[in-house]
Amino acid sequence: MPRSGFDLRPVLSHPGFMLTLLVATAGFFAAFIGQIVLESKYQSSDGKGSAVGVPWFGIFLQLFLNIGVFVTLATDNVGANRFQLSIFLAVALVMAVIGVNLGIFQDSSYQLAIGAGWLLVAMIDILWILYFTSSDDAWFASFFDIGSSMHFSSRSSSSNFPSHRRGPSSRAGGSTLGMSGPAGGVSYQSYQGISKGGAASVAGTHGPASVSVHDLQVEGNSPAGTAPSLMGEGAPEYQAPVLKARALYSYSASPDDPNEISFAKGEILDILDNSGKWWQARKTDGTKGIVPSNYLSLL
Repeated sequence: MPRSGFDLRPVLSHPGFMLTLLVATAGFFAAFIGQIVLESKYQSSDGKGSAVGVPWFGIFLQLFLNIGVFVTLATDNVGANRFQLSIFLAVALVMAVIGVNLGIFQDSSYQLAIGAGWLLVAMIDILWILYFTSSDDAWFASFFDIGSSMHFSSRSSSSNFPSHRRGPSSRAGGSTLGMSGPAGGVSYQSYQGISKGGAASVAGTHGPASVSVHDLQVEGNSPAGTAPSLMGEGAPEYQAPVLKARALYSYSASPDDPNEISFAKGEILDILDNSGKWWQARKTDGTKGIVPSNYLSLL
């Protein structure tokens, strides 16, 4: 089933992210402690201003980015946060280069710690920028998945596919068509009940505000004087557009959830509903069920 809320398993199951988070944390503390020592020595010698300067902004920005990346991975919100993280990581990378220049060419141990710490941070920031700006099928995106037992949701935000979204009734297999006017609206959930040659009439007496699908009945032979046919003879059944997706990885359905279906890497599936982290899909043999969206790439 889909993950929700804060969960350490996505982070712990990815050795690549675990390593980068540890290195980024170590580099942060080395640079932070070195800057504190440098600043204290400078102030004790009656220095004016700040010996560190701009890297003070960078060190706190990097702190929030380290926490932000960790929380994003733990809550599986890569698709929602990737752009904001990429922008601020680019700013932090500039700060890191300034920090490296501040201490890497000095002789004192605390200044060397500043330079080395910022150098580690800069390398990790570059890796994170490459990951968060990569598409789902990019080789660098799959590099972080090496040795992992779980996969994050698609980095493509769901808002990239607004034209394919359907209403709340799509999970039940129905389609919603709204026709409204000054006098109200008529809503049809499905055309399956209207047979060829049949006529749909309005049963009972209702006000002009609205007519719902429950007020429509199907009659095989419409007598004279009844309401005219709404669909017309031989009206085709409405078919919602179907998306197709290619499996990026093989997936075995959980025996605890009968709604899941298995598929092989490279298999093409029909996507009936792409809302949420678990999509409704149909295989070529007609089998229907739910599949994890992070294992698929829309065509």
